[in-house]
Amino acid sequence: MTCCLLDSRDRPLLRIGAIGAAWRVPFVVFRPSAATRFVTSSENAPRLARHRYCPRPQITRHDHGMLPKPDDVLLERYRVLSQIGSGAHGVVFRARDLESRTDVAIKFLSSDVSRQGDYVERLRREALAMARLRGTAAVYVHGLQTTPDGSVYLIMEYVRGKDLQHYLEAAERLGGQLKPERMLQMLRPIAGTLESAHQQGIVHRDLKPSNIMVLDKSVGGGVRLLDFGLVKLLDQKRLTGEGQVAGTPSYIAPEAWRGHPLQLDHRIDVYAMGVIVFRALTGRVPFKATNMVQMLNWALRGERPDITPLRPDLPAGIDVWIQRTLHTDPEQRFQTIREMWGTLEGLFPSASRPPF
Repeated sequence: MTCCLLDSRDRPLLRIGAIGAAWRVPFVVFRPSAATRFVTSSENAPRLARHRYCPRPQITRHDHGMLPKPDDVLLERYRVLSQIGSGAHGVVFRARDLESRTDVAIKFLSSDVSRQGDYVERLRREALAMARLRGTAAVYVHGLQTTPDGSVYLIMEYVRGKDLQHYLEAAERLGGQLKPERMLQMLRPIAGTLESAHQQGIVHRDLKPSNIMVLDKSVGGGVRLLDFGLVKLLDQKRLTGEGQVAGTPSYIAPEAWRGHPLQLDHRIDVYAMGVIVFRALTGRVPFKATNMVQMLNWALRGERPDITPLRPDLPAGIDVWIQRTLHTDPEQRFQTIREMWGTLEGLFPSASRPPF
């Protein structure tokens, strides 16, 4: 087996052949997320040239498979404007809802996986998870549809803004970090969304800054939690096989590296949230590996760093918090997002609000 190292944008960097059994874990296959990051286009939407009851053909065939093109109309309602994102297994388009005159995002599976049952099922579960989380900071889903040729696509809220990854990278280039007040403001709705998700048996499994969208002030601000493409629904059959690991290396919990998906639960989201907080406050991830072997070794048995040597202005309790949140043993971690986030808010009373 091989593994693929991903960069912060989920782009494959290199592949490494299976290494020896000295690490005492099944080796892993990294799969970039099937869902894509939503990117705001600076182009104005084209003017509608046709009445919505006189649509163009719903889907146009391309050499690489069945995907819409600009000006195609789906369901006699959604006119495709442009492609705004793509990943290893998905393509996202911006479209205009001809009834409400608002924009939506439409996600198709890429042609190489559009007929594979597991990927279609992942898209279905993504839609189900987001529908269950209506009213939270999760992206709003309008529905799951199928084209006449059998291609499945997901219609979602179109969000205007930039992801948290963009803001962190901008701060890091200047040698800075987020203020605790700003970090809490950005991540508080995400914590509430995860708490609601976990209560319903939904584990996100791919928490990272690029999956948190910070909305433009022009649309009211706030944040959205994106990309439920790797979501785990605890009441349904698992899709990730033994010996496989899904996620982005720096944010993967130690137990997930062992490649036993049946043993994973909501505490992997607790761990990933801790890594996001660490990075927001310090300008770096807890451990910066130069290769996959280093990352694997640190995740399973490496010493967790303190925050105060990097941020002496923060309360000493933040070190206790991070050691518990990133503990290698999930039993020693905070057992719920509510407990984890409530403890963090308590360290910054002047900036805190009720977390839920």
